Amino acid sequence: MPTTTTCSSCRAAMRAGDRFCWTCGTPRGSADRLEVVGPPAAQGRRRRAGGPVLAGVAALAVVAVGFSSWYLTRPDDDAAAQTPAPALAVSASPTTTPAATPAVTPGTASAAPTPTAPDPTPAFPTGSVVPVRASAPSTAPDNTDAGGRTTTYAVSHVLDGDPATAWRAEGDASGDTLVFTFEGPVRLTGVGLVNGFAKVDPVDGTDRYEQGRRITAVTWTFRTAEGPVRVRQDLRDGDRGMQTTTVAPVEVSEVGLTIDRTTRPGAGRGFDRTAISDVVFVNS
Repeated sequence: MPTTTTCSSCRAAMRAGDRFCWTCGTPRGSADRLEVVGPPAAQGRRRRAGGPVLAGVAALAVVAVGFSSWYLTRPDDDAAAQTPAPALAVSASPTTTPAATPAVTPGTASAAPTPTAPDPTPAFPTGSVVPVRASAPSTAPDNTDAGGRTTTYAVSHVLDGDPATAWRAEGDASGDTLVFTFEGPVRLTGVGLVNGFAKVDPVDGTDRYEQGRRITAVTWTFRTAEGPVRVRQDLRDGDRGMQTTTVAPVEVSEVGLTIDRTTRPGAGRGFDRTAISDVVFVNS
């Protein structure tokens, strides 16, 4: 009769040659365990209850492993306390309100105001400068030439450029001042005059220049904004042409011509008159 034993787990009968329990699969080797006395039905219920217990133990083991992993990998409290919190960006309110930027229309450039340039120096015409008016303290009356034609001696004749016409005064005109007025400020660098009546009578050939007095010295007075500027001019007796003198550039609107000195009368000394045939003003 074969030798039998019982399974230490399920108490099922095992033959001597069995290595595992044919009922529950428990390895042979625990045959020496103490047997639990009880009815077979109770043993079956205890065996079935072992499944849920084992599942609960496995679940607890998983929770234990998870808790151990969290505990080992959690941040260190001291290190977390020492780690500075990220700085917050603080926008400080400006202490002053910036000036508003002027709007710029698209397509235009904004530029700084250009300083106003000083007025340029007035451009004065060069060459002969003709006054618009002339005046004299006195004028000789009209006369007739050898042909009976009337001759006048208005002061305007000194501005017509014709030496056969003249301004003339009775006697010695020393001390008389002729005044010439321009339309506006002019620049002058030279002046001149014909110092007698430079006319030869076309009928009988009488030399009017030799008959009358000739001027030998005058004073030009340039009435500038800064005050009068005076220039004396000496003239040659017997020179019937235009005698000129240069002056430092002056800007004027009016010029005075004062007769300083004259010669004695000419032929027969009975023809006592002082004359100027022409006057010129030049800007060069």
